[in-house]
Amino acid sequence: MIEFDPFDPAYFRDPYPYYARMREEEPVYRREIPEHRVWPHYWMLTRADDVDAALADWRTFSSAKGTLVDTDISLIPPNMFNMDPPRHDELRSILSRALTPKRITDLEPHVRRYAEELARGFAGSTFDAATDFAQPIPTITMCALMDLPVRDRDKFLKWNLDTLAGADFTSPQALQAYAEMGQYWEGLVEERRRSPGPDLISQILNTEIELSDAEVAGFCSLLHDASQNTTMNMIALGTVILAQFPDQRRHLRANRHLWPQALEELLRYASPVQGLARTTTEDVTLHGVTIPEGDQVLVLYGSANHDPSAYPDADTLDFSRDVKNHWVFGHGIHYCLGNAVARLEVRVALDALLDTLGDWEADAAATEFVQLVPTRCITKAPVSAAA
Repeated sequence: MIEFDPFDPAYFRDPYPYYARMREEEPVYRREIPEHRVWPHYWMLTRADDVDAALADWRTFSSAKGTLVDTDISLIPPNMFNMDPPRHDELRSILSRALTPKRITDLEPHVRRYAEELARGFAGSTFDAATDFAQPIPTITMCALMDLPVRDRDKFLKWNLDTLAGADFTSPQALQAYAEMGQYWEGLVEERRRSPGPDLISQILNTEIELSDAEVAGFCSLLHDASQNTTMNMIALGTVILAQFPDQRRHLRANRHLWPQALEELLRYASPVQGLARTTTEDVTLHGVTIPEGDQVLVLYGSANHDPSAYPDADTLDFSRDVKNHWVFGHGIHYCLGNAVARLEVRVALDALLDTLGDWEADAAATEFVQLVPTRCITKAPVSAAA
């Protein structure tokens, strides 16, 4: 019998052997949680084909109630992440038009300058890839993207870390952080309505579609979560993974033209977003098992990205692999709009380490994880860098 709880710290360090068993033995896995006040049970999908199909079928696998939490999280502003069409499509089109390729490209000098400055300070020393490197970079990037005061960056980082204090986002620290963020974003929206500029939020406000202040605050909250949480963990995971595969790291350092392909393989292997929840709108039968209408389903991206049916020898990092598709940023109508920003930050940050350090080693035993889903969150990652 398989026993797997994605909210139990016992599984945070290495969930992949459990995914492999579920894919083989119980690809539609039911998890009982009778103590949960909202969801006494939920399901998990682990095979790549099933994950892909569920993400593509928003009508059957709804995002409107897709959060496995044990309390009311109404403090979080409404955002398209937890919406279905048609309102989802309207809001997505607004952000898509505002998040232009030029706006993203213009971020690279900010990211590179800051990443190189940090990396230079690590040469010949031991540093924490999570706290010293991965966490500050997305905060600076978000300030540049949203034209926010750099002096507020410590506040943004604290809020982000506080929301990770509990795996289901319901710890006192998390709820307090959501309340404070909500007030901050509401104040920002009021300010940009009064004094618009060329910034991203002002452009979102300048649209023909009527938006409530809460919906615009939801955009801000979504951008904060996406630019902070997922990206900082991908940078930390990437640093540790490149230490675990020194031959691949040295090959990439000597052949930087491989970055586009190598980045996709690194994203696939690391899978910073391990899974997101959906709610069924009708009975769904897969592999002889019926998931009833109204049940929650955890769609495990991390398992799909390590499914050997999609990627032979999937548990090995291989920069010669041609990754034509992965589920790091989702699939279908909810495919992450911030994927280009995340890709830029990860590539530039790790490139700065390759430039400045060349070689480094990670202390795997001392690396600490505090969350698996939705994001595999790494909070401590000691790394020893060559001089």
